[in-house]
Amino acid sequence: MHCKERDANDCWFYYTYAVNNDTKKEVHVVETLDCPSGPDIIPIVAGVVAGIVLIGLALLLIWKLLMIIHDRREFAKFEKEKMNAKWDTGENPIYKSAVTTVINPKYEGK
Repeated sequence: MHCKERDANDCWFYYTYAVNNDTKKEVHVVETLDCPSGPDIIPIVAGVVAGIVLIGLALLLIWKLLMIIHDRREFAKFEKEKMNAKWDTGENPIYKSAVTTVINPKYEGK
């Protein structure tokens, strides 16, 4: 009978068990153990890092699109208010010209 068992180190060992002539028992054990290798760390870490970066980029893209939509709405609202404004197109009463003409009474034009 071919059998396999797991040992304390999580390795498989194989053996053959046989009974001959109802009295003699034989056990043949294969000396090489079949130990599973551990997980490969590099692809796992790279996958986690890539996932975090992609999720961050996706969130930034969504935020940017929402800000573009919000800014366009605000600008359209501003343009609409500017078109409907009833401003007087006359002179600004607060504005004073930077150019000043001064007449010197003592100057005789010489």
